[in-house]
This record gives sequence, C-alpha cells and structure tokens, in this order.
Amino acid sequence: MDFIEEKTPQGYMIKILFLKWQFLAFNRRGKPIYADQEGRSLVHKVPLIVFVGSTIQKIREYDRDYSMLKIRDGVIVVPYRDVRDNRKKYFFISTDEVLDMIPVRIISSGSIIEMIREVDVTLEPDYVVVDDNITTNDIVLIKGRYKVRDIIYIELVNNYFLNERMITPPEEKMSNINMMSSNPVFLAQVHLRNMDLAKLNQLLLDFEIPAIDIEFIVNFIETVLEDAPNNASIAPNQRMLEEMRDSFKFYLFLLQKSDGDIREMINSRKDVKTLAPFRTLVSKVKSLYPGKEDQLLYTDYENLLMERREDLIKSKV
Repeated sequence: MDFIEEKTPQGYMIKILFLKWQFLAFNRRGKPIYADQEGRSLVHKVPLIVFVGSTIQKIREYDRDYSMLKIRDGVIVVPYRDVRDNRKKYFFISTDEVLDMIPVRIISSGSIIEMIREVDVTLEPDYVVVDDNITTNDIVLIKGRYKVRDIIYIELVNNYFLNERMITPPEEKMSNINMMSSNPVFLAQVHLRNMDLAKLNQLLLDFEIPAIDIEFIVNFIETVLEDAPNNASIAPNQRMLEEMRDSFKFYLFLLQKSDGDIREMINSRKDVKTLAPFRTLVSKVKSLYPGKEDQLLYTDYENLLMERREDLIKSKV
C-alpha cells in the first residue's frame, strides 16, 4: 500500500503518501487543511530529520519508516535517546502546522561515515542534528553533500519549553506553592521533593494535563525511583511511587488512545485496590472527549476494568 491514514488525538485525519513522502490533513469535519497560509497547496511535506553522532539516537515506538510527533505551542516535540546517560530527552523545531501531531521521518547515523553510506545523496534533509563529536570539517562535508535546511547542534539547542519544565524549583518559591498552581509539572517536582504523594496524585484530578507534560512527570517519578535503593527517605515510599507512576502512565495512554498499552496495564493489575485509580482516570478522560466514537471507546475500557475487578474478586474466593 502506497499510503496510510493516521488519526490524531484532536481528531485530525492525516493521509501519508509514501511515494513522495507527503501528507494530506483533514479536520474533524473532513475539511482539508492547507499546507500554506495562502491556501494554494493541500500537500504537506513529511519532514526528514537525520541524527549524526555516537551519543544521540532516534526513538521509534513502532516498526515503521516514520514517527508521529506531537506539536505543542508552535513547535514539533522531537524525542531522542542520550546514550551517555541512557535517558529520553527532547528538542524542539518551530512549525507553522496547525495540527497536534505530524508524521516525521528520522534517520540515525552513528558517525559522518555512516551518514554518507546510509543516507542517499538525493535526499534533502530538513534538519541534521549533530552531537559534539561531529567536527567543523564534518559539517562542511554534510553541507557540501546534502541540501540541508538547517544544522541543529544538540548541546546548544535553546529548549525554552524543556527548561521551563525541567528546572529544579527554587527554594524561595517552595513556601508559596499557589504561586505556581497553574504549572502541574512544577508542582509535581515540588511534591516529589517533599514526598507528598497525596498531592502528587491530586494533580491528576485537578488539572487537564497534556500528554507531553505527563511524560515529563513520569520521567521525574522514574528518576526518583532509580534513587530509591540509595536513599533512605525514598525507600519507604517506593511502592506508592510505583503506583503513582502507573497512574500517570495509564492517564497518558488514555490520552493517546494507546489501546494495547491500556489493555496490558489493566490485565497486569493483581489487586482490586489498584484498579480504583484507573476507573477514576477513565471517567475523567471520557469527559474530555464527548464524541460518540470516543465515548464508546472509553466505555469499553470501563467495562474491561469491571471485568478485571470481578476476575480478581473471584480468584480470592
């Protein structure tokens, strides 16, 4: 098949045309979305990003030749793996697209030699992302061989969006938490620092947290859990932290409508008590999506939770 259709969380339909790596986009009413502000073209280009360097790797969730990346605040959120500390990180590329997600091709090369061998000279990368192992001479070679729109130096990227969420909260702001009550990611950091897990859990109920922010919070919790064996103040809370992480991940999967992950998490529960937070989160997300298809989808998840609850109860009789 020379095309595939993807539906975004906000209801946009994207038809990816593989022959020329282009796509068409339609809103919920089926109206086409133009690729330019003048309304002259319906065909959008699928951006091509090439990673070059031994310390950065692409992250791909599926065995396919493209990734569906989020768009937030006028930027494409591009995840990558930092090999040095084996952590998932992000950088951001400005875009005029009005969509909430966009198909992107990402190629990863460990060195300039690999790039020359694996990336055809006829390709025109929109962005080449390099780490600090790539020399000035390598950059000259890349620009001479390929028609590159822009070179991104990963260690110099001005990630205002990332910095806003990853910065450690200043001590002087800790005493007046209401000052930052509109920033759930900041609040999550504060509650984790204080091990106030009840308030951390409350964030899921008090805020409509977007998926990208949920990913940051999950990342924070997992970082704390990694330190649990070496930190006496964290170890007593490890089980509760794991439950918090699972709740945030489940909420993320609900927002993304990641059916396989949702079903796997429901079926993995071994205690009836651990299902209760999931039921609450399904009800909340269900209220965010009033469309008929979405209502049926989340009702299905409610039924799955009830079935799992009954199975667990029967197993203990």
